[in-house]
Amino acid sequence: MVSRGEDKYVIWPIYFDNSISRIQGRKVSKKYAVDKPTVESIIKAAKSLGLNPTLEKDRAFPSRHWRKEGRVLVDKKESKRKLLVKIANRL
Repeated sequence: MVSRGEDKYVIWPIYFDNSISRIQGRKVSKKYAVDKPTVESIIKAAKSLGLNPTLEKDRAFPSRHWRKEGRVLVDKKESKRKLLVKIANRL
């Protein structure tokens, strides 16, 4: 489990899903959102940005606990918002 003091951000695929509303959990604008993002595509994008990604496969977004889509942990190199947009640009 990642705690607040650690130097990692948690990135969920739902943050980039264009079929999800902001209220449901999407974090990037529709302009940057993609269709059915995967943890594998997020890892590839994060690696290309030098964010040292780590996959946690059997994790579920809290409001969708029945879907174990996984999550990605990345280094905190700048604000989470800026990192999400950079990752989204590479998806």
